[in-house]
Amino acid sequence: MSRMSLTDLKALLQAEKHDALGVNTSTLSAERTLALDYYYGNMEADMPSVEGRSSAVSTDVADTIEGLMPALMEIFAATEEAVRFNPVGPEDEEAAEQETDYVNHVFMQRNPGFLVLYTFIKDALLSKVGVVKVFWEESERYENETYLEQPDDVFALLATAPDVEIIAHSERVDGGGEQVHDVTLRQRRRDGCAKVVPVPPEEFGISSRARSIADTRYCYHEVQKSESDLIAQGYDAAQVKALPGWTDGATAETHARDTVETGMRSQAAAEALNRAMRPIKVTEHYIRMDYDGSGTAHLYRVTTGGDDSEVLCRAGEPDVVAVDVMPFAAMTPVIITHRFFGRSIADLVIDIQRIKTALLRSLLDNAYLANNQRVAIVEAFSSDRTVDDLLVSRPGGVVRTRAPGAIEPIPNQPLGPFVFPLIQYVDSTREWRTGVTRQGQGIDADALANQSATAVNQAFTAAQAKMKLIARIFAETGMRDMFALLHGVIRKNDRKANTVRLRNRWVTVDPRNWKTRDDMTIQVGLGTGSKEAQIAHLMAVLGIQKEALALPQLGLVTPKNIYNTLRKLVEKIDLKSVEPYFTDPELVVGQGAPPPDPKLVRAQGELQLRAQQTQADIVTKAQKLAADASLKARQQDIEAGLERERMMLDAHTRLHETAAGRPDRPTIRPITLGGETG
Repeated sequence: MSRMSLTDLKALLQAEKHDALGVNTSTLSAERTLALDYYYGNMEADMPSVEGRSSAVSTDVADTIEGLMPALMEIFAATEEAVRFNPVGPEDEEAAEQETDYVNHVFMQRNPGFLVLYTFIKDALLSKVGVVKVFWEESERYENETYLEQPDDVFALLATAPDVEIIAHSERVDGGGEQVHDVTLRQRRRDGCAKVVPVPPEEFGISSRARSIADTRYCYHEVQKSESDLIAQGYDAAQVKALPGWTDGATAETHARDTVETGMRSQAAAEALNRAMRPIKVTEHYIRMDYDGSGTAHLYRVTTGGDDSEVLCRAGEPDVVAVDVMPFAAMTPVIITHRFFGRSIADLVIDIQRIKTALLRSLLDNAYLANNQRVAIVEAFSSDRTVDDLLVSRPGGVVRTRAPGAIEPIPNQPLGPFVFPLIQYVDSTREWRTGVTRQGQGIDADALANQSATAVNQAFTAAQAKMKLIARIFAETGMRDMFALLHGVIRKNDRKANTVRLRNRWVTVDPRNWKTRDDMTIQVGLGTGSKEAQIAHLMAVLGIQKEALALPQLGLVTPKNIYNTLRKLVEKIDLKSVEPYFTDPELVVGQGAPPPDPKLVRAQGELQLRAQQTQADIVTKAQKLAADASLKARQQDIEAGLERERMMLDAHTRLHETAAGRPDRPTIRPITLGGETG
């Protein structure tokens, strides 16, 4: 089975991109461009200003989005633990905790985590969808170092060090007559890191049939790269130099986002003189296709350059790489079921801003007319100069007439009593739609007049419900996918052990031993009220724990439980770490306990040695006494046996003597002693 030809691959990519929702979709692009214009207060397309009339603009889109941002950022970025990985078994507790700490460290320290979250959330609120890209980036950096008056052996070591290039070298004889070297080296340092980068919505496209990134068959990322960057990444230099430059890559959305018109300036002259930095349009296509002709579709990444989607080559081969997952995570604040693109907060507020702008302009025009009323002129009592004087309106100005009563002001109907209630109604509609209320933004004291604390709290809680729903949608969609991708990229690409500082301790993390993590909990702080309410709840729990600790027979509370409560309390009051204030009770008796005083260790060792010596002396003496007693008892037994034999021998001797003196006595048989005849 043959591989797909480049001609067929190019045609497939062009067809998929043309059908995708993204840069080439006029309706989507127009809606997002309009949202950006309204955010910046540019309403000339819908409500052009008229000369001599008010041109004021109500900025409801910007006010609503900026009103949501502080609360959402507080939810996701208030602590250093934005994500937590759950263990898959009892033996996996410590590993899951370490992976949680390391992934949060990479996201917040190795990447600009706060800015990534800010951009991710704001794009979703303003442009229907926020998109981030997660990938592994290998980087090289060079450092120049100069060494003076180095002897031959040191110079040899420096010159043979890996990844070192000698830039300058000179030899000379120093004052002592020894040959020394002055050398300048260039040290190449390689590093790799998982990157999380926000993607502008106008650079991302996805198949029109997609319901989510996970199940789509095609999506793409269209970026601008310089000629030098592409060659440095290993792409064929001749092919890159032949690609056309991206003279005007700005879309309508890009122009709308550009508030100072920097993208409108031509840089053709600079690019002609500096071709290495010439911008080139590069598109990364992620497509499921049967590229190898096996009959089964797999996911591939294909990199093309220019508007004609020319497939770029590396080392003579097309840059078609098989990948495991699409490296994008996306989220939308208002989900449209069974569709990838939902509605933005700007979509909910654009008509409100249009209505309020019309009301505000009419109110201001009415105020202008009140200050400069129209007048009726009686021609019989006016002169030729009367009209000229009226055309110049200034405080204390003179109007010349021929007789009193020549000028009569035309009554102006005040619109305030009619317009202000309408503005309040429109504001309440906006608050109901978005959940961004005046009470939640900080207002003057008069706004809470004649309202009980309970009523205000209920209104505030009801308004927070929509904000919490948006936060929960973000957590369960884009945030979850982003951290899952980040964990996977680290696990697959970080092939070395890293020593990092986690929880105020230096630990060694080796991602090669990580497991696949599908079970995650995004920490968003929802459902427990404001931060002040959470602190109050923790203090109440701490009080109950202290009371339960006084009843140890119940076994309800351990020191570890109290430490966990204190750790959460420290996090809620925005302190970085709990270690400076409280000590984990497990570390006091565990392996992580601080090292003891060396003097105390030495004294304890001496005491233990003395005790061992004393015990050894006691055992030796006891053994010696036992041996002496055994020897003495044996000697006594031997002596007793000898004494018995001596007595028996004496008795036998006396019997023989007696028998010799009396022959009429019977013969006495000899007695055998010890096997011998006596």
